[in-house]
Amino acid sequence: MSKLLSPKVLVPAAIVIVVLIVQNLLSLPGVVLPEISIPAEPVFELFGFPITNTLLSSWLTMLVLVLGSWLITRKLKTVPGRWQGLLEMIIEGFWNLVEGAAGPKWTPKFFPIVMTIFLFVIAANWLGLTPLFGGWGVLHHAEEDGHPVVWASDSHSLGILVKGEEQEAGEGEAAAEAHGDRYILAPMFRAATTDMNVTLALAVVAVALTQYFGLRSLGLGYLSKFIAVGGVLNAFRKPGLGCGGRIAAFFMGIIDVFIGIVESISEIGKVVSFSFRLFGNIFAGEVLLGVMAFLIPYVVSLPFFGLELFVGLVQALVFMMLSVAFFVVAVSGHGEGH
Repeated sequence: MSKLLSPKVLVPAAIVIVVLIVQNLLSLPGVVLPEISIPAEPVFELFGFPITNTLLSSWLTMLVLVLGSWLITRKLKTVPGRWQGLLEMIIEGFWNLVEGAAGPKWTPKFFPIVMTIFLFVIAANWLGLTPLFGGWGVLHHAEEDGHPVVWASDSHSLGILVKGEEQEAGEGEAAAEAHGDRYILAPMFRAATTDMNVTLALAVVAVALTQYFGLRSLGLGYLSKFIAVGGVLNAFRKPGLGCGGRIAAFFMGIIDVFIGIVESISEIGKVVSFSFRLFGNIFAGEVLLGVMAFLIPYVVSLPFFGLELFVGLVQALVFMMLSVAFFVVAVSGHGEGH
């Protein structure tokens, strides 16, 4: 009981209560519950090709990274200043992290790839938390669910969603009649990693590079882990085995064949696990922020942004280090992987 009455508990609770009271007294407008859509929503067409909000976000993320890299590196000094020293310390920390897993031989080859993946994922995750994302976009007609619109222009090209289902029944019907049809908002920008197409593409690239590094390190012998027919062939070709030895070697070869099939399936499983892990965590975070902003608008929902900043960092780091781990296993000989 004493812990419940401690200042560490009472002060945050009092702040929440005060904010809620002030919000009700000021009659601040509520937040419309966002539409939860797993597929990315198209926002316009370019030469007949639908451009989705996550595709726009991917382009924006790449633009931010390119411009950021140019601004950071255009005035590098031999004796670094404060900001250059901080960035060099961060890069060196990530280099040492990769080197601890991959060793000095492969780190120069792995690091540019996995660091690029890390920077893209974390930039996409964190950009999705900015005010540019989610609050504005294109209005689409809603056949069933949706909200009435207050039009800000006579041409009905600019409008603001107002509460629909959240209002009382009579008021909602009146609003619907007053403002015409009902609409849903397709955000102009949506975090790129909340689109399964983006996370699947990243996973395919990581797994394809795993096979590339395996072939580069071990040659065609790398494929023997997937097509393990050597044991079956050796059962008939290896001299001095005898009848019983050949039968035992044949069945051991059959086991190797099934192990190769399992290895092939596991490579496909890597693509699935990679893409679903990143997509699920970031998409769930986006839904959480939208629902919390609807239930407890404004100040009280701000701590959840801090949580999502941490989740975005962790997911980018996990994707990066799992890629490193798969690369290391691929370039190691059979039985040498750690």
